[in-house]
Amino acid sequence: MPCSTPDDVPSAPTTYFAPAERAAPEAVQAAVDLVSASPVMAGLLRTLGGILMVLNKQRQIVAVNDELLRFLGCDDPQGALGVRPGEALRCIHAADNPQGGCGTSRFCATCGAAIAIISSQQSREPAEAECLLTAKVNDHQEAFEFRVRAAPIEVAGQRLTIISLRDIRDEKRREALESIFFHDIMNTATALQSATRAIATCDGAERHEALQAAADLCERLIMEIAAQRELIDLASGRYETRMRYVACSEIRQLARRFFAGQPVAAGRTLTVCGGCDDVVLFTDPILLDRVLANMITNALEATPEGGEVRVWWDAEAGRVTFHVWSAPAMAPEVALRVFQRYFTTKSQQGRGLGTYGMKLIGERYLGGRVYFTTSEAEGTTFHIELPSEAAERA
Repeated sequence: MPCSTPDDVPSAPTTYFAPAERAAPEAVQAAVDLVSASPVMAGLLRTLGGILMVLNKQRQIVAVNDELLRFLGCDDPQGALGVRPGEALRCIHAADNPQGGCGTSRFCATCGAAIAIISSQQSREPAEAECLLTAKVNDHQEAFEFRVRAAPIEVAGQRLTIISLRDIRDEKRREALESIFFHDIMNTATALQSATRAIATCDGAERHEALQAAADLCERLIMEIAAQRELIDLASGRYETRMRYVACSEIRQLARRFFAGQPVAAGRTLTVCGGCDDVVLFTDPILLDRVLANMITNALEATPEGGEVRVWWDAEAGRVTFHVWSAPAMAPEVALRVFQRYFTTKSQQGRGLGTYGMKLIGERYLGGRVYFTTSEAEGTTFHIELPSEAAERA
């Protein structure tokens, strides 16, 4: 809940995390002059690598280095002074709480940069965290990943905080792509192993089914290896879509055939119940497969043994929407960041590109809309809405 004050006390700006109050303009200028006059601070700002900012007690910027100016695409540091880090970096959530600004919205309670700054100010010790920042760049949003270090420093008796941001996008991208690759390959290889064992222990119709399952999984294995290359191309913007007509009935077969042998589906029921199999999409089936596979895998992982995951789709007004439902509700702090690149709820390194990748692929490459709904009463449902070719029938 936001902070509040009694009726007889002047109300402070609303905040959901860090204090909202700001220093007066003359106090900010005094801190700027103080830092500018310090040869030690000037040396630090010139020699330390990465983006550097110096903050006052109210988390307002009183000094920056050239690396930050290059990141912002400007030569004049005055534009960054007096504002807070998220406001300078154009974070899309910096204005979520107009009364308080950066650090005071619901989203800020999960922001690595805000957490590191507040932790360092309160403990008077250095603090580190990863910051997953989505910034407004020109007319689009761009995802950044920083390693943030906040450390207290005292200049002429005034306590300040020096912040360094190191760009770790390439490092995180390599880690995530490797993690996705090995995770998916291991799942498919394990299912293939089970299918080949079944071939050796059955005969007749069951043997034929096991051979078909093994053949399907071999094909899937090849697709997973190809998909690794495609994911790299997707992240770098080099992927070229391969659009063709796809009937919804193909999607039904894919979901049932693939997930029947997946370890993540063990002890869980996957119900596929689309009601418009004859509707045809004009889409890239490999990318649509990737999005739905991630949605279903995430739902299965969130579902306890004995639970059910449901997949269905419906068509209306030239659109087809695929839905993937699981019973657990999403935690509020997860819902705030679920589509942010490399965000994961797993304690160990996981497939954090999954939800971000779903949105990237579904919206940038397939021209659709990816979103979710969640509540304690209704559970969690991920949706991908795509244009259909209503006049075409399978």
